[in-house]
Amino acid sequence: MSKVELYFVRHGETEWNKEGRLQGWLNSSLTDYGREQVKALQHELQQLTFDAVYSSPLQRAVETAEILVSNTMQIKLDDRLKEIHLGSWQGRKISDIWDEDYDRYFAYCNEPQCYTPDSGESFLQVSARMTELLTDCLNQYKSGKILLITHGVAIRALLMNVLGLDCNQIWVFEEIDGASVTKLVAENNKITVQYIGKIINNHNFIEI
Repeated sequence: MSKVELYFVRHGETEWNKEGRLQGWLNSSLTDYGREQVKALQHELQQLTFDAVYSSPLQRAVETAEILVSNTMQIKLDDRLKEIHLGSWQGRKISDIWDEDYDRYFAYCNEPQCYTPDSGESFLQVSARMTELLTDCLNQYKSGKILLITHGVAIRALLMNVLGLDCNQIWVFEEIDGASVTKLVAENNKITVQYIGKIINNHNFIEI
């Protein structure tokens, strides 16, 4: 019986997360706290044997991946795991965007089905590339465990498709925090979501 377990990890806290600055496809380093978050997760995940490790090529994700695998496995970079491209908002503080581009940012946060980027990507575009990545993984691996390091909106966009949700439901999940795990299981031609944005500790993820 084939069974593939996919562990989608959001990167640890970054300097721009602390500043309330949007990142998108731009780079920001992990904070010391972010590195500690990832080290705590690494301590728990080391009990598992992964068959492959994929990461977004953005700096914060790669740094997270390198801590998690500690040079024990090859990290395969895949652009489809990138965060949503936020166009002219990238690198800017959320407080400034609220003041200067209120209507669009309100739509982004509250009416995502109405959000139209000035450049960059829509939620549906992110969902499409994340779903394509998932499909490719399941075509390549018929069993085993896969670790994928990515970003908060990217994970939400994937879940939107896996769970059959409309675009306006992308924010229905609770916060997907830094160094949290969202686990999908593919078995018998069915994909189920075991947990979303879980902070792993005390080895309790093994029983789930």
